[in-house]
Amino acid sequence: MIPDSFDYVVAKVTPSPHHPIGAKGVAESPTVGSPQAIVNAVVDALTHLGVRHIDMPITPEKVWKILNEKGLTSD
Repeated sequence: MIPDSFDYVVAKVTPSPHHPIGAKGVAESPTVGSPQAIVNAVVDALTHLGVRHIDMPITPEKVWKILNEKGLTSD
């Protein structure tokens, strides 16, 4: 018999003392990729201006500064 991953899984339940039902790590995983996706969308929208990278967090001021540097705003 060839061992599979179930042969090596050891589950130990350790409820959190900081939550009434012992839950932990309930909702973080769906939100992990969101900030990077937003940054990529903004960079994609600005690639025609030569933008290849913007540091997080993206603020309106950062976007305005880029647009201003490219001559696309009226101060």
